[in-house]
Amino acid sequence: MQYKYTVLAATMAAVAFAQQNLIGIPTGTKAKPFTQPETITFFDGKMMEYGRGKPCGTDDDKGDLEAVFIIKPGGTLQNAIIGADSLEGVHCEGACTIKNVWFKDVCEDAITLKGNGPYLITGGGAQHAKDKVVQHNGKGTVTISDYKIGAVGKLYRSCGNCSNNGGPRNVVLDRISSFGPGTTSDLVGINSNYNDVATISGVCGPVKNMCQEFTGIEKDGNKESPHREPPIGACKGPQGQLKTAPAC
Repeated sequence: MQYKYTVLAATMAAVAFAQQNLIGIPTGTKAKPFTQPETITFFDGKMMEYGRGKPCGTDDDKGDLEAVFIIKPGGTLQNAIIGADSLEGVHCEGACTIKNVWFKDVCEDAITLKGNGPYLITGGGAQHAKDKVVQHNGKGTVTISDYKIGAVGKLYRSCGNCSNNGGPRNVVLDRISSFGPGTTSDLVGINSNYNDVATISGVCGPVKNMCQEFTGIEKDGNKESPHREPPIGACKGPQGQLKTAPAC
């Protein structure tokens, strides 16, 4: 009986933690859930909360069909909150701007980048992401600035095992604030064998590891790309070679 109560208490604690607002996400009026992805070229969400009415039951990749927003090449999404009732978040089909967009509880990835950049993610933030916040499957440069994270796996990962994988994929981080337990893995993961480069500055708060080089591979079932050993110095900028970040 004691074990039963212990498990129940642990479960309740986990649920309570998952509901914590670690990064100061604004409170927004909840919009009616979308029945299909909202495809946009420009959308100002006026700080309302958007979702699909589907709670997360797995962190498996669900693809475009479960996205909340799909941004067409050259498009912009701004001033929006993505709710916990979403299996996927925002997908960019090419170069895009994501400005002041907040993710309350990330199921698989908050943002998936396809096509060719550049991509700009500025303002806003994401929390409670078991895996990644930004998944970069396309090519080109991603700039992430003035961004907040809390209790996430990684902030950014260039695809480790995509079909027709390759690069270069580059990421620039500036003024990133990490809260709560921070990251459970590397803040940034890049494939240096594809000539990826990460340039990192202005990061504060708890991170398990600042930047990790991987060896990207062609898609092969669930096989994961290995660490690049020894690394070749593709993690650059004032904080690229640091292990941790100063307190915010």
